[in-house]
Parts: sequence; structure tokens; C-alpha cells
Amino acid sequence: MVQTHDSIMQAAGETLRELINSFGFYPDNSLIIRWLKHNEVVLVQRCDIAAFLSPHGLTQSDLEIFIEPGRVYDAEKAYLMVCLGGMDPRIDAAIEIVESAIVNADIIVGDVFIAVDQRMYSRECLGECEAHSIPQDTRVKREDRALECASNSSQLIDVKEFPELPKPKELGVWRETESQYVQELMKRAGDAFLVSELARLSVALGDIRVRDSILWDMANGNYDRSSLAKKLTQGLPQLQATYGAPIATTAAICWWLNGNGAMANLCLDRAFTDAPDYSLAAMVRAALDHALPPAFWLDSINELTREQCLAGLDVAINTPYGYSGT
Repeated sequence: MVQTHDSIMQAAGETLRELINSFGFYPDNSLIIRWLKHNEVVLVQRCDIAAFLSPHGLTQSDLEIFIEPGRVYDAEKAYLMVCLGGMDPRIDAAIEIVESAIVNADIIVGDVFIAVDQRMYSRECLGECEAHSIPQDTRVKREDRALECASNSSQLIDVKEFPELPKPKELGVWRETESQYVQELMKRAGDAFLVSELARLSVALGDIRVRDSILWDMANGNYDRSSLAKKLTQGLPQLQATYGAPIATTAAICWWLNGNGAMANLCLDRAFTDAPDYSLAAMVRAALDHALPPAFWLDSINELTREQCLAGLDVAINTPYGYSGT
């Protein structure tokens, strides 16, 4: 039994390491649920633990909404992991609340683990054995990643670097030119965008039709999504609020397509900071809140062709080849 317990704890430590690698940060003060179906993980859900440590404001409806992703994915079992900066005496009651909601949804609750800095506990550990030492990389926190997405006054691009939009009668040609430019820019390998590239990119993606043509490319695998998500995110500190939302939202979609909802949400936070009414960001946030898979986005955008995204649906439909170039 001791060997079995130790092996379970080692596996829990490996799981946490995988989660840290996936999220891109140590999920401090988080509640993480791994939803399983047929013994395969179908969804990993993370939220701040604070709401459950002070549950007086939680209603049954709140709890049902919280575990709805498990129902959406037809999960049969849930494994819980809580990451804390320090042990909190309220954690047992918090876990009990979550467990109760999951059980009420006819989903089995498997192991429950609590990570406190470099120590790991299981439900069986508390009061029964010493904490297990599980070395983890805790250097980068979610707050650190959020700061990396924020606008940084010391890095802002000079306003003179941003190109001006053309006159309305020249928009068609401009859109075609800029879409091709951005397409080639995103295909090119490299560690980061140059200042001039990032400035031109932000103006181009600020146009809905150019942006949507590039999102169509992204959905259809025309870019290396992993490196592109990082490059777009790395550029955010250089952009003031006027230019941030389109690139932040594009980065969020890229992270989402990579399966990293945690980083996608951080980029969306930046988009809403810059433009609270940016509709695409609101749509993507709703999809993430409801734990919709990337296939939802792929199916939606592929109802159109790239030409329809760039030219506008009415123009594309009424021309012989789908796109008039005007």
C-alpha cells in the first residue's frame, strides 16, 4: 500500500509538471479539474480558488455553471488538483463543495491532490503521512504572464511608425496588399517581429476583413501556430491601447487552437483592457467560458472561403471566382 500510495503521488507530481508546461505558468491559487471520459482526459479546467474558499456568495446555480464543461464533454470521472501558495484551513470545505457539485452531476470524483509550493498532499495524506516533496518550477506565475501581455510604457512603439489607413475608395486594393503582406510575415520564421513589422501588422489586423482573412489562414494550418502565438504575445507590450485588441485577440485564438486556454484568456484580458467592446474578443471569451473545443472555431470560420473573409460575403458571392479584387 505504501508503494502504491507513493507511486500515485509521483504520478500526481508528473501531472502537475505537465500542466505547468501546458499553461506556461505555475497555476498558483488555482483549482484544476481534469475531466475524463473512457479513462482519457478530454478537458483540463482551471479557475481561481478564491471563490470556493469564501463560498458564502456561491449559489447552486453558480456551481452548476462551473461544472457544466464536464457535462458538455460527457465526462465520466473528474480528478481535482489545488495549487496553493500556503496551506489554507478552508481548503477542505472548498474541495467538499466542488466534489458535491460534481457528484450531483453523476460524475465520479477520483483522486484529489493539493500542491503547496514544493509539497504535495493527497486526500489520504492529510493527517496520515508527511507531505511528499514534489519539486516544481514555480518561478513563473499567472500574474507574471499577465504582465508580459500588458502594455509597457518603456517599450511602446512611436506613433510615427504606424502607417495611415487609405481613403475609402482605395480600401479594396489596400486590403489585398496588406493581407498578402501579413500572410507572408506570419509564415516567416523568426524570434520576434521587427518594430516596423509589428506596427504595420497592428494596423492591418485592425481592419476586420484583413484580420478575418488571416484568421482563415490560421484555421487552415497555414502558419506554425505554436511559434506564432508566442510572437504575437511578445509584441503586446509594445502596443498602446489604440492598437492592442486585434493582435491580442488574434494571439488568443492562436493559443486556443494550440489547446492553451490559459494563455488565450490572458490575451483576451489584454484585448478587453484596450477595447472593452471588441466583439471578436467577446465571442472567443464566451467560447472559452463554455469550454468549447477549437473545432467550434474551425467549423465556424470554414463556412466561408478566404476570399469571402477578405472581400466581404456579398462581394465574394456575386463575382465569378468569389473575389473581385475591389
